Amino acid sequence: MIECVEMTPEFEDIKNYCLSKGAFLTGYAKTSSRQQVCIRDILYVEAIDEKVFAYTKEQVFEIRQRLYELEAELAPYKFIRCSKSFLICLFKVESIRPALNGRYLACMTNGEEVIISRKYAKHVKETIMEEL
Repeated sequence: MIECVEMTPEFEDIKNYCLSKGAFLTGYAKTSSRQQVCIRDILYVEAIDEKVFAYTKEQVFEIRQRLYELEAELAPYKFIRCSKSFLICLFKVESIRPALNGRYLACMTNGEEVIISRKYAKHVKETIMEEL
């Protein structure tokens, strides 16, 4: 147990990181086998049609929840909405660079790029600045 005089954002981050070590989502691999997906391993979450997928470095899992439900559930673990159909983990973003028409590209630790739409770009930027 860790004690502090005041719960600062830094201590809140440390607490959430420690809690994420044992936090899991239920996912389904291509073989339709049910598996526990460790939240700290998820790079981003994507909604395609009526399905939601969580991407780790090696695998893709179908998550049988709505994206807005996951957005609320994963917020303490620094997942943020970056477009209508994506949530990214800020801990897994290597870099962000401008793209066309006010959009940005987030380069993830696995080398994939995720588009940050114009609508969410300001919120993503503000959130990142708060973290510094």
